[in-house]
Amino acid sequence: MYIDTSFYDQLNRQLGAGPGDFARYYVIAHEYGHHVQMLTGIADQIRSAQSQSPRQANQLQVLMELQADCYAGVWAGKNRNAIEPGDFEEGMQAASAIGDDALTGGRVGSENFTHGTSAQRMQALRLGMESGDDTQCDRIVQVG
Repeated sequence: MYIDTSFYDQLNRQLGAGPGDFARYYVIAHEYGHHVQMLTGIADQIRSAQSQSPRQANQLQVLMELQADCYAGVWAGKNRNAIEPGDFEEGMQAASAIGDDALTGGRVGSENFTHGTSAQRMQALRLGMESGDDTQCDRIVQVG
């Protein structure tokens, strides 16, 4: 897993995700979510579906990103005892700040819609946080 730590500065300074530590933990947990996708085979299924249907490649990528957000929420939900007051709100603020619509100033097109809207990212993170159940994240990605 690789994380460009300058992204943390961007989250804080440019995207307004706040100086709190939970936004950083959310980013790390999201990337671990992608690792879970590799282990479970969903990443391979998505890549296969993308190659079979290039027109839906970005739409499928959005599903994978939202599932990773959900997994990040599951991590937080299962570790509530380590979560400080305000952390969930920091996570939701970060999810909102890194939605495709927020990053493009609302100019989302098929070519730059790869991670989901702010609302979608917040919804996926909330699903994981509130349920604390990784199987709930499976309903986001249904590749057949």
